[in-house]
Amino acid sequence: MEPVREEIFRQKHMVFIGKVLACFPHSIRNRLATIRETAGLMGDLLRQEDQWSEDDQKKFTGILSTIENHVNILARKNEYLDRFAQRMGKTFTTLDLREVVEEVVSFSSRFAHLRRVSLTLDAAKTLPSIYSDPLLIYFIVSIMIDDLLERVERGGKVIVRVEQINNEMLIEAQGCGTLDTAAPSTEERNKYWLTGQQVVNNLGGRLKTSAIGSDMRQTSLFLPIKQVSKDI
Repeated sequence: MEPVREEIFRQKHMVFIGKVLACFPHSIRNRLATIRETAGLMGDLLRQEDQWSEDDQKKFTGILSTIENHVNILARKNEYLDRFAQRMGKTFTTLDLREVVEEVVSFSSRFAHLRRVSLTLDAAKTLPSIYSDPLLIYFIVSIMIDDLLERVERGGKVIVRVEQINNEMLIEAQGCGTLDTAAPSTEERNKYWLTGQQVVNNLGGRLKTSAIGSDMRQTSLFLPIKQVSKDI
């Protein structure tokens, strides 16, 4: 297939996947609203003190609080999924980099939990919008986080930072703790790494890794705030 036709096919494929994914957040949102409403009705019943003992009220109040907490967590995850689905049909667009990285960190948190590694986001409160490809940035940041999660052993932590440095945006993933020094190189460990480097070049950015002592490793992604895509 010719490169141009292949790229058009890829974009249409992404649009289709995005439309399929977009069906789920709306349905999930409706179910969450029903759960919230039901929990609210249960709360109203509990406030009728003459029907329940004090111990029963405490017990059920705790249950309702747990339900509300889990609903809030799921609602936030659902919001991330909705935003991700909406971006599937877009290539280069003006975007909020913090939002994109926040989604990647959220979806990567499951893998961090399995590794017993802390994963947190530390992003500047105010950041300029950038013109770039959100899905490709998502792909690259996922690679950065996955590489560190494989290297940092149980009990360690991975911190993802986002900030502006002059005319560039910096996304930096830093792994701290006991590192697997016997691990293969990033290229050998992560089959997507070389592809990721090419993607960074196409976005007009820079990607570099560095070791800081024996217990810290970081990967830094620099992206221009305004850019024009190169041919992929």
